[in-house]
Amino acid sequence: MVETFSRGSAHAATPNPASSGGFGVSGTAPTAVSDHAAVWQCLVSDSNVALMIQDSDGLIAFANDLASKMFPAAGKLENRRLHDFSPAEFADERVALIREAIASARTITVDGMLAGLWRRTTYRPMIGEPGQRQRVLVVMRPVSGFFDQTRPAGIVRAKYDDPGALASLTSREMEILCLIGEGLPTAEIAKRLHRSVKTIEWHRVSLGNKLGIANRVELARIAIRAGLVNLENPSVPTA
Repeated sequence: MVETFSRGSAHAATPNPASSGGFGVSGTAPTAVSDHAAVWQCLVSDSNVALMIQDSDGLIAFANDLASKMFPAAGKLENRRLHDFSPAEFADERVALIREAIASARTITVDGMLAGLWRRTTYRPMIGEPGQRQRVLVVMRPVSGFFDQTRPAGIVRAKYDDPGALASLTSREMEILCLIGEGLPTAEIAKRLHRSVKTIEWHRVSLGNKLGIANRVELARIAIRAGLVNLENPSVPTA
């Protein structure tokens, strides 16, 4: 028997835990909340991680609020494929990871940039209902480490990133964004890069124009979210 439950803040058709322990998709309103449903609701709404359910072609069957907010330019994520709104090489690699997780029946975890956000993404095979296309539960959470070459055992670095809006930045602008994220004032950045204060200010203005940001604080936050700054000890500048 399949138990159904309300989706809370979820955007897709309601995932529901089947008696086999997997999650199917159903839109039937519940009369009571099961233990499985309560666990799912907690994971979707209270865990502060981005979640998606995807099949072996990268088709998204479900995305919670945080996952949807990661890809604002994509609009509604459900019933769309990664290739619809992500760079081709990035999407190809992620779909290959999904298929590998399904074929090997093991969890795969990878670090990389998604829509300009540095995330540790875990692909966990799901036990579906009979006749259902095989799927994975995708969990995306923030970590630092864009420049970190070491990571825990079993976690690999993605070959391709989806830099999002950061793709428009020059290498110099990217470098300055990192230093802003570290909390360095303009004079210190100029000294470190052997450039004038005026030149650094010009680059900062260009950064703001490209990213739609008006001040240093927001630029620093972008750098932190992109994993360009150590999350354990960032020094965010004042405006």
